Amino acid sequence: MSGFRTPAYNAAIGNQTVYSRHLWGDAAAVYVDADGNGVMDDLNGDGRSDVQDARVLAGWIDQAVRKVPLVPGGLAAYRRTAAHGPFVHVDARGFRARW
Repeated sequence: MSGFRTPAYNAAIGNQTVYSRHLWGDAAAVYVDADGNGVMDDLNGDGRSDVQDARVLAGWIDQAVRKVPLVPGGLAAYRRTAAHGPFVHVDARGFRARW
């Protein structure tokens, strides 16, 4: 969905903090969309695209980062909003953070 964000764009989408990792270029908002419909695929097989699918993706990412020596960072699953479907935030802030 997004990686680097300008301060103006970050504020326009409702992120009011000056500490957003997107402003530093070391964060990404991601989702799996193999069918090309613009929203997170049904990764847990329950017939819906929701935060549970984002949690599945976050779990896969968390497992992968534990297996390889990457820079530790933040990881969180987000719900669908009026503007977009569910997604996962991942960043390389230099320490492990989960929310």
